[in-house]
Amino acid sequence: MGVQYIFVVETNSKCKSDWIYIRDTIERFYQWNQPQIKLSVVYMNGKGNYKNKEKDIRSLSKQYQSAGKGNQSKVILCFDCDEYEKDMYDQQFLNDVRQYCRSMNYEFVWFCKDIESVYLGRSVEDKQKKKESAIFKAQNGIKHVDVNKLLVKN
Repeated sequence: MGVQYIFVVETNSKCKSDWIYIRDTIERFYQWNQPQIKLSVVYMNGKGNYKNKEKDIRSLSKQYQSAGKGNQSKVILCFDCDEYEKDMYDQQFLNDVRQYCRSMNYEFVWFCKDIESVYLGRSVEDKQKKKESAIFKAQNGIKHVDVNKLLVKN
């Protein structure tokens, strides 16, 4: 019996930047029994595509459940909050996603203002995200992340 954690991230499968930061966080701060726990990722290719990824999520869940008796999956949607404090669209988007996650029994994680701000301390242009995440990984940047930035505020 095991648990699969399916992380649904904003980036695409070519860049993989969000998953690099999240995976490094898991490996650094959590002890997990790898045979009992499986980590999977679904790439949204843009935050607005989260509802279009249900087929991918169901497929991963079914595969894992069929691999062993009692296996279950947990889904975690990860988003940047962008300018939610100033921009009504961003605020409404987060509210909609939060409600969607509740209705689907998914976990909801958001990074303020974006994932790079949390891990690098600054925003990064889209065309530089892959490069910056690769540098972060290569230099073991997770060791220098302020743990307080990874905590839930409310």
